[in-house]
Amino acid sequence: MLRDVDGLVGGRYDLLVVGGGVHGLFAAYDAAQRGLSVALIDRDDFGSGLSFNHQRTIHGGLRAMERANLARARQQIAERRTWARIAPHLLRPLPFLIGTYRFSRRSRWAVKAGFSAYDVVGRGRNAGVSPELHLPKAKLESAAATRRLFLGIKAKSLSGGAVWYDYQAPHPTRLTWTIVLAAHDAGARVANYVEAVAPLREHNRLVGARVRDRVTGREHDLLATVTLLAPGSSLRRVQAAWGVAGAPPLLRAMNLLLDRPARDIALVAAAPSGRMLTAVPSYRYVLAGTHQSDGAVDPEEQGPPPGAVEACLADVNAAFPSFQATAADIRLVHHGLVPAVVRNGRATLLGEPLILRHATRGVPGLLSLVGVKYTTARSAAARAVAAVFEELGRPRVRCRTADVPLPHAGIADAEGRLIETMRELVIDLDRDILEHLVGWYNTEATDVLRFAVHRQWLDRLTEGSPILAAEIAYAAEHAQAVRLEDAIYRRTPLAAAGKPSQEVMRAATLSFERNPALVN
Repeated sequence: MLRDVDGLVGGRYDLLVVGGGVHGLFAAYDAAQRGLSVALIDRDDFGSGLSFNHQRTIHGGLRAMERANLARARQQIAERRTWARIAPHLLRPLPFLIGTYRFSRRSRWAVKAGFSAYDVVGRGRNAGVSPELHLPKAKLESAAATRRLFLGIKAKSLSGGAVWYDYQAPHPTRLTWTIVLAAHDAGARVANYVEAVAPLREHNRLVGARVRDRVTGREHDLLATVTLLAPGSSLRRVQAAWGVAGAPPLLRAMNLLLDRPARDIALVAAAPSGRMLTAVPSYRYVLAGTHQSDGAVDPEEQGPPPGAVEACLADVNAAFPSFQATAADIRLVHHGLVPAVVRNGRATLLGEPLILRHATRGVPGLLSLVGVKYTTARSAAARAVAAVFEELGRPRVRCRTADVPLPHAGIADAEGRLIETMRELVIDLDRDILEHLVGWYNTEATDVLRFAVHRQWLDRLTEGSPILAAEIAYAAEHAQAVRLEDAIYRRTPLAAAGKPSQEVMRAATLSFERNPALVN
């Protein structure tokens, strides 16, 4: 999968997608799968924004159920099931535990009634799902078991615990990359580090964008009948360049990866603000969040402002007292800006994705997609592509993204295939390297191994790491890793557990410098 900007700008497309996060990628994949000619560009790397900064979980709408929004709960359960069918290798069931309390709206009996209704709404949750990904019914736990599983849980009036199951995506950046591959395999032309700088118009209609290759600095005209803006938190700025509006306000969302030992269960508790926080296992550590700002924030905010990380950490420690975490325990800060609604000065997450059709504002050929959750990105993109067909004046074609497994993400005997390839190539791999290759690449592991053997580069990147030095080169030559950080943060799990050590960075840089396909 080569980065080919000259080839990208050489034709005219039915659809140009601006934004390579999970929503834009699904839109490009869906549109190409339905037969449209599609180009997708992102000013940075694919999935480097909010799609990177999420809590690694695929939710089934329990909170919507708690608010009696049955339609939203049903939709999220359906999307959770879809993820399990199209990307089974990259998901795993994960139990979530919350305390129940006497004389509260989360009393044992109230939760039991809610779980019963949730099981009815979600009775088809395992339909068409591989048995190893079947989710058990929600259940109640005793107070003693809850205290044992949830150290430091608020003890006053504790009556027990409630357990339900959702999916965790242990390798979320790899999951996002499989959508890039799916879009490419479906025929979409995709390129990172290409920025849309201005709209192109013929008479009164939008016909694409003037784009700049941020690697070479060259500008090109990219022609398309319809343009879909899906740049995430940059939507307000991009819309302004197109002369339209409608982007919602944004709130700050943060997660902290803490140097605390992971357990195979997620814990849920209320922060002093009243918002619910979750602590989930992630690469042997704990990822806690999501902490949100009380009000709307500057759309140009690039990182946490002074005091934001401290406030997030204080909330996490209040919700999970056993952590007693300090700033020195923070391995990684996930920061992102998410769409919000503001009522009485308080910002809350936008409830539903938005499809904005700017033809009604005098700009035919332009739409905007405002995504809300990673879980529902596929269905939001499907709605946007349906609007694209209407904009094109063509009969709508059925969406099939819920039916076709993502590349290299299905359940298959990837380990067996890799072992057979090892025998063919007459090489042996240590067990930890084999498990890494299968766990990250799945059926693509054989391609990575053949590449490493061809390059005579089977060394570990660093001693003790299961990651091969050749994977940096593979990311550059086969996965559009333009910059070293792309390979470190999004094509391999090198930075998944925090900023890589100086030793790892030196080794990765050496690998980087041996590959002319990568640029600084």
